[in-house]
Amino acid sequence: MNRRSVVRAVGVGALAGTAGCFSRDEEEDEDDGDEEATDATERDDTEPDDPDLEGTFRVATTESMVVGERAVGEWIKEAFEEEFPDAELQWTIPEAGLDHYRRRVDQGAEIDADVYLGLTPSDLARLDADLAANALFRELGGDRLPATERIRDDLEFGDPSGRAVPAGVRYSCLWYDESELEEPDDLADLLDDEYEDSLLVPRADRSDAGLAFLLWTIETVGDDGYRRYWGDLEENGLELVNDWTASTTAFADGDRPLAVGYSTDAAFAEREGLETDDWELAFPNGQGYETPVGAAIFEDAEEVDLAYDFLNFLLSSDVQAEFAERHSVIPALSRAFLELDETFEESAAVPSEPVSVGYDRLRSDLERWVDEWAETLAE
Repeated sequence: MNRRSVVRAVGVGALAGTAGCFSRDEEEDEDDGDEEATDATERDDTEPDDPDLEGTFRVATTESMVVGERAVGEWIKEAFEEEFPDAELQWTIPEAGLDHYRRRVDQGAEIDADVYLGLTPSDLARLDADLAANALFRELGGDRLPATERIRDDLEFGDPSGRAVPAGVRYSCLWYDESELEEPDDLADLLDDEYEDSLLVPRADRSDAGLAFLLWTIETVGDDGYRRYWGDLEENGLELVNDWTASTTAFADGDRPLAVGYSTDAAFAEREGLETDDWELAFPNGQGYETPVGAAIFEDAEEVDLAYDFLNFLLSSDVQAEFAERHSVIPALSRAFLELDETFEESAAVPSEPVSVGYDRLRSDLERWVDEWAETLAE
């Protein structure tokens, strides 16, 4: 088997950051094969002459990745095992999420997985705030990841140690019912009387979607003003729900006409048979918070060769399309070489000005921000 076959069809080029729906570019960019490979890590993750592509390969992830009729996990497992017939992919869902592995590092216990899929920059920053540098995930050897050359030029995970590869990205937005509300032009508009008792927001201490909105407000309003902003949102009738699912479902049911979500939510809702005729998407000031969703290899992975090939596999064209549509993310690759479902392609939008908080600030301030947010809304 040619282990490089998984990256032959991966797209090259960059996804334009425009506030609109997907459209295929007409011409392909030529792959530049002259770029020098990055140096191997101190762990000597250079590729062996005869990589070991046999055995049981373990991937830790979140429940949403593998549970449910439309989850992408079973499709990934079948496609990976078809590409690597001597390997068996096993999913594992730690009950405590990444905190399960943080505790095991603290205890000096064995890590029961080779790769973690579903990692966000906030996840990594939280781990690094508690653990020694690179204690859980290894710095990646770039020469073993040729597929990363095709990742969008504007998409970065932000990890200075190079431990994670983005497999997709989500953009936070506002969804509103156009039959009841006008489009909010700015996050400050949400404090106006027009939006009183209208807004649904997932909790920042329980939900990635809620956390992304909190970080968006911090980046927009400032570290010195976000608590006042959230207090004003509460006074204007903000309703908090536990997670993204609760927010999306309540909005779809018409409980409230305005909700924080992701720009791929309409495609998800249509697949689930929800009515979306009155759904309109807003990127206030052309902005939306950018949350890469990626994968990393555990420092003590047993199946290192399969782990690297799994990361390349995630960036192949077929996998990117299925991952995007089934897991409701924007692909990490250029759209020029992706065949996406028409409904998804028409619905999933990207902001003209993505917003994000850098790794250093996340590592130093994230826990404080979440604690202060909770205190503000409990006052």
